[in-house]
Amino acid sequence: MSHMCSRRVIASLLVLVLIAALCFGCAKKAEEEMVITIGEMTDLTGPASPAIISLHYALEHMVKYYNEEGLIPGVKFDIVSWDTKYDPARDLPGYDWVRERGAELIVAVPPPTGVALKSFADIDKFPIVSLSTNMPMLEPPGWIFAMSNPHFMMMKTFLKWISEEDPDFPTDRPAKIGLVGWSEPAIIEDHRAVAEYCQDHPDKFEYVCHYIVPFGTLSWSGEVEKLKDCDYIEAKGFPTGAIINEFINKGYRTNSKGIFDVGTAASYRGFLVDQCGWERLDGLLTPNMSLMWNEPTPLVNLAKELLHTYQPDKAKEWIYAGLAYVGGILNLVATFQILEQAIEEVGAENFDGQAFYDAAIKYKTGGPLWEGYPSGWGFSETKRYLADHVAIYQFSAEAEDLVWIGGWVPLVLE
Repeated sequence: MSHMCSRRVIASLLVLVLIAALCFGCAKKAEEEMVITIGEMTDLTGPASPAIISLHYALEHMVKYYNEEGLIPGVKFDIVSWDTKYDPARDLPGYDWVRERGAELIVAVPPPTGVALKSFADIDKFPIVSLSTNMPMLEPPGWIFAMSNPHFMMMKTFLKWISEEDPDFPTDRPAKIGLVGWSEPAIIEDHRAVAEYCQDHPDKFEYVCHYIVPFGTLSWSGEVEKLKDCDYIEAKGFPTGAIINEFINKGYRTNSKGIFDVGTAASYRGFLVDQCGWERLDGLLTPNMSLMWNEPTPLVNLAKELLHTYQPDKAKEWIYAGLAYVGGILNLVATFQILEQAIEEVGAENFDGQAFYDAAIKYKTGGPLWEGYPSGWGFSETKRYLADHVAIYQFSAEAEDLVWIGGWVPLVLE
């Protein structure tokens, strides 16, 4: 063999060794950075976006936190987001869209989304984490894991609480109660709960009337006129401020005493204050499963830390806005703890929807991060909602904040 030929052979061998080394390095890097994609379905631009846009960033911040801190060694998270525009017609296309882009689970925010997707998720055995909860998501127990209280149970819990704890509750007759808002799953579930609870407790409540009107309705004069004599009125979701203003402008109330919103108003705090002002909102009651920004608990402190680290320019605005971001961090802490558990059990390379499902049905809250919350919230083979208690808050003009009334109230299950 000539010297020239030998040099060519040696050069070729060196090239092969270099290629092999590079391939090994790429494989090692890929192994070190196993990517799990989370699909997000939320309202980014529609009517619910003022209350829930910060939840989109809560998910982004949680992903950054886990990725940058290396909290699950060898795993990185990615997000693909779909804007539902709060339009149920966009839910199924969004479900397909995020899955086509590699999502191995979905975080769904708006109440209608989990309801619309339940049957598809159950058939496909695809896990969905819903940050809002309605009974149709839960029955029969399937592949949707809801990270808050069911509205149906929360409403009954609240009615029991006001009949026992509200000093203004009538003592010589049943309290008259009514309900008004846009037609959507949460208020329909609230209506069913009110109707059942009043039927079961006729000595406590009389259900006067309910007005569930087409989505997008803006005028409330007729509904307010018919509800004016009620002791308690649920004004639900986005229209709450306009309904409160209508009551007060007509002279039927001087503030929001006797008005409530189950599970929603705390997320609309800034929106409501801008619409109505604190004096008009004074007395408005709202039960939630998350503590507000003014409670010094580890989860609240984590929310503040993430917000000030990743979105400091928005911190003041989103804290003013209300519950959404801090409540979303609570939901996402539970979600990522389930992810950690699933990856620990099967390995990052074997993670899939089934691994998440298997970990979720065993998940229970507890440990230092959950200090200030009741221990043992979680899922089971048959239970698909996380929280078993509510914290009841009241809008206070004096404090210019939401004030927690009492301790944790156990859910009424039937």
